[in-house]
This record gives sequence, C-alpha cells and structure tokens, in this order.
Amino acid sequence: MSQRSYFRDDPDPNNDRLERESFAARTINTLGEIRKQSKSSVSGLIAPWGAGKSTTLQMIVDGLERHNTAPWTVVDLNPWLYSDVDALQLGFFVALREALPKGQRWSRRRERVGNFFTAISPMGKVNGLAGVDASSALESLGEKIAGDVSANALKKKAEEALEELEKPILFVMDDLDRLTPEELLMVFKLVRLVGRLPNIYYLLAYDEKTLLDLIQQTSIASGNRARARDYMEKIIQVRFDVPDLRPRQKANLVDSAINELLATYSIELSKVDGETFGSLYRKCLRHYLTTPRSINRYFAQVDAFYNSLNDEVNFIDFALVTFIRTFEPGAYKSLTGAWRDELLGEAIELHFSRTEESVSDKEKRWHEILADAHIATANIPGIYKVLLSLFPRLHPGGGSFSARQRLKEGQGIGNRDYFDRYFNFGVPDDDISDVSLQRYINAIEESNETASLNIIRDALLHDTQRTCRKMEQLLAGKPSASAALLPVLAEAYAVADHELFSVDGSALLHVEQLASLAIAELEPENVAETVNAVNGQDFGAIMLSSALSTMKDSETPLQPGLVACIARILEERVDALTRRPLAEVSSHDFRHVYHWRVTAGKDIADPRLKQALLDGRWDALDFAARSVSVVVSGRAESLSELHFDVLDEVIGLNYFYTELETVMSGDIPLPRMHHYADTIENRRFMALGQLKQRRDRDRATPEG
Repeated sequence: MSQRSYFRDDPDPNNDRLERESFAARTINTLGEIRKQSKSSVSGLIAPWGAGKSTTLQMIVDGLERHNTAPWTVVDLNPWLYSDVDALQLGFFVALREALPKGQRWSRRRERVGNFFTAISPMGKVNGLAGVDASSALESLGEKIAGDVSANALKKKAEEALEELEKPILFVMDDLDRLTPEELLMVFKLVRLVGRLPNIYYLLAYDEKTLLDLIQQTSIASGNRARARDYMEKIIQVRFDVPDLRPRQKANLVDSAINELLATYSIELSKVDGETFGSLYRKCLRHYLTTPRSINRYFAQVDAFYNSLNDEVNFIDFALVTFIRTFEPGAYKSLTGAWRDELLGEAIELHFSRTEESVSDKEKRWHEILADAHIATANIPGIYKVLLSLFPRLHPGGGSFSARQRLKEGQGIGNRDYFDRYFNFGVPDDDISDVSLQRYINAIEESNETASLNIIRDALLHDTQRTCRKMEQLLAGKPSASAALLPVLAEAYAVADHELFSVDGSALLHVEQLASLAIAELEPENVAETVNAVNGQDFGAIMLSSALSTMKDSETPLQPGLVACIARILEERVDALTRRPLAEVSSHDFRHVYHWRVTAGKDIADPRLKQALLDGRWDALDFAARSVSVVVSGRAESLSELHFDVLDEVIGLNYFYTELETVMSGDIPLPRMHHYADTIENRRFMALGQLKQRRDRDRATPEG
C-alpha cells in the first residue's frame, strides 16, 4: 500500500493543500468583530460531509487559542459523548461551568452560574453526571425554593457574573448533522437559552442539507423544508460557508493520489490509459469526487485492493471499476450478474437478433437499465460512458478497431480472460497468473526447466484458449522456450475442440495461432531438431502444417528449410499410409495426405498418390471415402461434401467412374448432408452417392 493514509478521517490542520488556513484566519477576525458588537452570538461553520469542515474547525480553534490580542476560552463540546438528551443538557452546563475562571475571586460568581444551571436542569440526572457536585446543587436548589428565588432572578445573577469575564467563552460543536432529531433540537434549545448570556458564543459545524433533513422530521417543521430553514435562521446569526473545492483543486487532489499510487506500484501509465482516465474524470468522476473525503474514500479503495492484482490487471480499468463499486454499488453488483454476458459480448441472443439495434436505441435501453440500478438521472450518461470505456463490446459493432485491439492485447476488464480477477481481488484458482506465466517461460528459456514446462502443459490442456491468448504476448524473443513448448502444444492440439461458434473461440485454432508464433521465434539452426521433436506427437505434423499455413497467410517470414522439414515429416507419414489399406487408416491419419499436398505442393504429392491407386495399394472407393469432408457443429462432427477437386487433381474423376462402375450401377440414393457420423461405411455411402450424381450430371452435359 502507499505511504499516504487514505483511510484517515481525522482533522488534519497541518495539511493546507486546500487553502483553508486563510479561510480560518478570516473567520477568526470576523469572530473578533462579532464580540465587539454583540455580547453573545451563534455562528455556523457550514460545509457538506467530507469537505474538510473538521480540519477547518481545528484550524480556527488553534488560531483562537494563539490569539494574544483578543484571547478566547474555547470549549469543545461533542454532543455524541452523551447517552441521552438529559445527559446532554447536564453535560452542556458542566462544560460551561468548568470553563469559568478557577480563582477565589470567581468562586461566588461560579456559584451563581451553577445555581442558574441547577434551576433549569432535570433533577433526576444531576447525580449521574461526572463533574457535578450533586449535594451542593441540590442544596442551592433548596435555598432557591425556600427563598422563592425565580429562575429569571437566578439567570440575572448569572448574567451579572458572566459580564465580568475577561475572556469570552466560545462553544465549538462539530458533527451536529450526526445527531438524532430529538438531540439536535435539545442542542438548539440550549444554545438559544444560554446563548443570551453575555460573553457566551457558539460556533456550530454542520452539513446544512443533513441538518435541514433532521429538522424536517420534527414537529417544528412537520416535513416542510421552508419551515425547517426558517427555524435554522433563527438559531444561526452568522454563516461561515467553507468554500467548495475549485475544479483545479479537485483535479490536483485526484492527480496527486493517482501519481502516488503509480509510483507505489511502479506502474508506467500508457498515453491511452492516461487519456482514458482524464476523459472519464471530466465526463463522470468529477461529479462524484467533490470533497476531500470522497476523493480519499475512493483512492483508499483502490489502494487497499490493487496490491494483490499488481501486474495482473489494467490499473486504470481497476480504478474505474473501483469507482463504480464505491459510488454506485447497485450497478457494481450487476456487472457480474445480469449485465455480464452483454458487457463481454457473450449474449448470443443479441448476435442472432433479426434487427440490429441502433446506437440511440441501445443508449436509451442502457439508460433505463442504469436507472433501474438506482443511479441518479443526472449521473446516468456519465456512468454509461464509463461502461463503454471498460467494455468495448458494449458499443454497437464492437467499438473501434483500436479499442478491440487494446482489449485483445491488454489486461482490461472487458477481456473475458481477466474479467473475474477484478471482482475476485486476486487471480482465481482456476486461472494462471500472468506474472507466474512469464516467470515459467523465462525459466524454460534460460534452463529448459521441466517443472515450469509441466505447469504450462497442464494449463494448456485444461484451459486451452485462455492460456494460448496470454502466451501470445509472452513468446517474443524466446527461441529456446518456443522450441521446448512446441511439442507441448502438439499435445494440446490433439485434444483441442474445434467449436467455431463458441464464445471462447476454437481451442484448435488458438493452438495453431500460438504454434505459428512459436515457430517464428525458432533459431534457423534449431528448426530441423524442433520439427522432429514435434513430429513425435501424433498430431505434431498436422499442427506444424496448419501453423505454417497461418504464417503464410499473415506473410510471416519463414526460416530457411522450415517448409522442407515439415514437408519431409508429412511425406514420411503418408508413405507409411500407402502400405496400409485405406479402410484401416483413420480420418485423422488421412489428414496427413491433405497437409502434405498443401505443404510439399501438388506437383510433388499427387504423382505418389496416383501411383498408390494405380498399383492397387489403395482402393478407389476408400480413397474417395477418405476425401469426404467433415463439418463440426459444437462438439458434434458429421459428414459433408466430397472433395471432387482432390480426386480430379490426383488422378481424374473418370478413373473413379470406371473403377466404381459396377457399384454405381445399382440404386444409390443421394445422401443427406451433415447427417451421418464419421465411419468408413458412412464415408463410402456418401462418396458413392455424390460420385454417381456427379457422373450422371457430367454425362448429361455435352462436351464443348
């Protein structure tokens, strides 16, 4: 955590970043003028909660106590210390009596003041209050009754005594806005009563809005705001309104806090992130961060929880989602609940909606959603802009290209790979830390560490897509680690699903993409050795061939000899297949034929395949059957179209028409597409049906 204590809520008069010292000095001077013009007065120090009211009050008190030319006796009375209204009343009187001079000359005057207090105090509570001489108080009360001395007469004597004070007494009361309505009225009653005594002054500190709310709840106002304000104006004679923070002051406080956190956690903020936070501060955050307390409260939350996520999430995104958590908890709860799928672009029903939602319609819908989360109407547009920044997929069309690219490459909350970290306040158990993953790759690069390799293998096998996406950013400049990881990728490739319509993407394609990046990092002298190592895995040659196609499509530079090495291992595998009946060759193994043709070139592969057919090593029907394509829907595979182009390029369609003439002479129904499971019998059925249809169509179409 940072060195600054954002959790501190005590007055801090030694820190005058908000220029309160000059305001306090002006207040002290004004109080001096008030005492010259009035024997007693009630002033109010007014500011919203968290605006630095207590700090300013402490500055005023310190200044008054140091004021040599016009000294004061300052009494700090905290109404919160008293358990009920009666105790508060007695505590009030005792505090005033204790503030009187202690010398012999003042003993009789103190007694007169005490007699007045005793006369108007609740008798039953006198014994229970520390600091009150109960026997003396009751004795004086008895004398008062016996002598028929009225409360007014006692008050007059108390006034005469207080007229003799050399230093006026200033009662300072803070946090009146935290009292109950009943307690607040008692304070005002006492202030009005004792406030008429000479040399007794009051400085009451409070949040005006809250105080008016409290008075509205009493019989004095009966829910009428205007009556509550009129009552307040009868109590408070002089207002000292603590100045609101100027925009520049608020921005300076926020900048200071951000910069301190960046330094604490050694974060280098990118230009884009800096501009993002600045823009959203102007559009939204500044309307919430209006007082020192609200600013400290916000950054206290950021500071308290970011440490466990340092280098694991995007700092600005974390700061923004913490802002929502701190000030709009209703919206925060919905981020992981009802809103999650749409925010992350995983709401399938929206993707397949018949009508595309316009920008204005989407904004209107989301404004209604935010209103249902109890966000104030004035704040809804700003919060929506924060959500659009955090979750680019919330934009119609998925946002700009740069936003999507930043989302893909960064650790933002809008990236499904990182979303849960922001709410878990740490890396979940089913996730792998970015810091740890980088450390494992470095260990493999430096010493081919087996333990690190096994950890990554486990992550690739059990969390393929997310691990691949993270590793894409970590292999650059790591040739040794890339070479060691390629055989592991082949293991993952063997069990990877090919779910094209999954919101998480195809695991198979993720592995291919990562393999292409790893191949690109290989040192030229290590290409052959690495290719051989990968070929030791059942799916190694196919993965390398697929990755090679990806590299060619993206125009990635290829190492010398790379294509020849991959073509060689594919040729070896196909050569082994030509010595086996195709009925015994699996669909997976026959894929090596396709990849060999692509990698080595048809001019090299096709003559060898043709010869295997001509000399009888391969059966014509089974070759056609193995050339039927497979489609994937979810996790299910089914047979589809026959690759006529492969048959034609290898040996010509007429060869199959001739070889299969007898078989095709029978009644063969046209097979249904995407219906049959992948078995050799179904493949033969699909091949025969489609070949017969094609033959009949070719014969019905005159040449030329």
